[in-house]
Amino acid sequence: MKNIFLLLGLIFLFSNCTQQPEANTNLLHLIPHKSAAILRVPNWESFKDNLKSNELANKIKPTGFAKTLENYASLLSKFNPENESYISFVALGENDYDIALFTEISKNVVSRDSTFIKSLKKTDYEGTTINTYLVDAIEVYYIISNKILIASTSKLILENTILQGNTGRDPIDSSLQKMIKTSDASHANLYIKGSYYKRLFKDVLSQYKFALREVPFEWAAIDLEIDNKKTQFTGVLTSDIENGHTLSLLNELKTGNSQVAATTPVSSIGFSSLSIKDWEQYKINLAKKRAILLKDFKLPLEEFFQSVNEVGLIYTNNETLIFANSVDNQSSEKALAAYSSKRSEYREIPIYELTDSLAFNRPFSELLNPPMVHVYCKLDSYFVFSKTTSALEDLIANYQNGAVIKNSESYKQFQKKLSDESTLFYYGNVSAQKSFLENKVAKSEGEILAEINFENFPNAGIQFIQADNFTYVNAVISKFNIQNKKSQVSQIASVKLDNDLLDSPQLLENYRTKGKNILVQDISNTLYHIDSSGKIEWKTEIDGPILGKIQQVDLYKNGRLQYAFTTANRFYILASDGEIVKPFGQKFENTITKPLAVFDYDGSRNYRFVITQGATLQMLDNTASIVKGFDYHKTSNLLYAPQHLRSGTKDYILTQLEDGSLHILDRRGNNRITINQKFKFSGYPISIKNGNFILYEADGTQISISESGKITTKKNKLRSGFLYDNLGSVEAALFENKLLINGQEKELELGIYKGLKVIRFEKKYYVVLTDLQTNKVYLFNTEGVLLPNFPVYGSSNADAGSLNSSAKMGLITKGESNSVIIYQIN
Repeated sequence: MKNIFLLLGLIFLFSNCTQQPEANTNLLHLIPHKSAAILRVPNWESFKDNLKSNELANKIKPTGFAKTLENYASLLSKFNPENESYISFVALGENDYDIALFTEISKNVVSRDSTFIKSLKKTDYEGTTINTYLVDAIEVYYIISNKILIASTSKLILENTILQGNTGRDPIDSSLQKMIKTSDASHANLYIKGSYYKRLFKDVLSQYKFALREVPFEWAAIDLEIDNKKTQFTGVLTSDIENGHTLSLLNELKTGNSQVAATTPVSSIGFSSLSIKDWEQYKINLAKKRAILLKDFKLPLEEFFQSVNEVGLIYTNNETLIFANSVDNQSSEKALAAYSSKRSEYREIPIYELTDSLAFNRPFSELLNPPMVHVYCKLDSYFVFSKTTSALEDLIANYQNGAVIKNSESYKQFQKKLSDESTLFYYGNVSAQKSFLENKVAKSEGEILAEINFENFPNAGIQFIQADNFTYVNAVISKFNIQNKKSQVSQIASVKLDNDLLDSPQLLENYRTKGKNILVQDISNTLYHIDSSGKIEWKTEIDGPILGKIQQVDLYKNGRLQYAFTTANRFYILASDGEIVKPFGQKFENTITKPLAVFDYDGSRNYRFVITQGATLQMLDNTASIVKGFDYHKTSNLLYAPQHLRSGTKDYILTQLEDGSLHILDRRGNNRITINQKFKFSGYPISIKNGNFILYEADGTQISISESGKITTKKNKLRSGFLYDNLGSVEAALFENKLLINGQEKELELGIYKGLKVIRFEKKYYVVLTDLQTNKVYLFNTEGVLLPNFPVYGSSNADAGSLNSSAKMGLITKGESNSVIIYQIN
């Protein structure tokens, strides 16, 4: 990963340097002509101090690119410039650079310790002494000539410098000299040669790089300014349309206020925006760059482009969408009508099919590199185009939920650090880009990135502002106080199944990512395994509907979890790849009537799998063999699957029967507590509280049974048809439209509520609930306060937890009849 962030890393390193009235012109004339990038440092000590104190620089220290910079610095560690210095990166092959340091000599500019002096070798070249020493087996060379020290990893660079001094040749690039005059000499400056741009950034996110054949600019001169709250750099780019520079397409274009953030989901990687207030001027620039006569230059959808003032891209984890902001909806719709027809509708928003999939690529390939698109929709004055319908549906859902970047508190603060208008604008969601990069780099580097928390630096952006024949640059990575952060809920995927859902989707542990996977069955009995981003990893045919919930076990005690469940005829255990773990998957002669019960008495993973068949129970071990010594015979059928509870050192197996009997048994199936009373069971699991068994009858009556068999009845607020769940110290119930959380009552709107569930996430508890009448999912904290941006759309019971290794909660539910919606709470 040596050069992935070479220049980005430099941005993080230097700031607040001692005032210098102007750049040293003597040093400029020594800069190698083929320099890809040049860093000017006014004061060496300030440079090192800022590197140590900058928060963002310290965050990136463990990464490969930061270590690369450290390696470069170590090569020059024997030099201590007191004056202005230049460091030049001279391109070698495709993947490496030589470096060269230029500075005026001072008293202690060269460290002359004994080890250094002992290793030093001297040679003569054209009358000048070249000194050579080793740093980790790498040769470094330096000369002192005319009161200037020049050091480099390349002997050839020094030899060329000596020759040019002897012959009077001057290699300075006049365009570079012009750019240096625009710089603020009180700060560190970075100069980048446009022709080397693609090599310097070739491994940076593809969404933010120009097409490889493009040279974006001639030179960039960037002033670096960093403090502990922000990383900002401003500067100037030069470009020439005759030389085909990409940014010359911005010539004479008007700036605009970008609106892309109004439709970009908060979970997106970022967006880009191009102001085309003057479409005709943009077309003139494009024709010149492509060397086409304007009268012969025709583009599709020109009437549409004339009716919009902005075109941009929205980068999600799975797809890139195209955005356009209309200033005349009627003209925009009319222009698109000839190229489109209605395909479908999603949440009352029509979705249209577009006949020309490359309509945006032809005019904007150089600046935006848009994708092929096949469908689009209209949201107020915004038109959004996509390759797939599902990506549009996710965007529509987030737009309707208000889960867009524009509404983010951190983005609102970030905007204050930007110019109000720009010609071209790139925005990046730092956390999302980090997650994206984790899968694009080497595994070891990805693991390092995963451990870095950029939550305090959520936003990064770069603006290009065209004025006065220059392209001005303003770029910021801004610190944000997370205490002021309000959560937002974004729909990151809507996963369509082949058929309608049979039951609610379920979140289960992913032992590899430490996040979650989604499992759901459709009405054809196909079981789907979906990852946290919405990708269907596998699907497999099951012989019938799954009874109850899927459970997870670790049969081999190695941390690799399996999925266990029953249907009416079979007991399945599936590996994480969907394959049946043998000898499980066997067929039973008698019908299985209740969901699988899994007992792990002492946490040793010596599981007991309990199969219910009417009034009988069959207990199996980890090898699918019948457990000897367990004997259960009752005359009444079980109402629910048996339960295992543990109190102190005692294990209890509980069965609730159709005739109202409750049996509390030991591990062998013998009565441990004799209960003579019969009950009208509610269907909710029995719990243990303060040494007593607690159950609820159908009318809400609470029953408490002591270990001696004493029964206590308690009336409360609950009524028939109530919902109930408990987890840890949190108890939640709902009757009619009243929600109780640990006794605190909250009145909800009237509805048909289902799926009350207490969940634990990041050491906190929450209560999730669905209103099937309005198709809304609610998420409350333990004080009964609804989380921001809830309720969200959902038409089934919901499940929640960590979708991946990040500290962001995910929530899943049924969307349309054949889809699973994945939300992320940011």
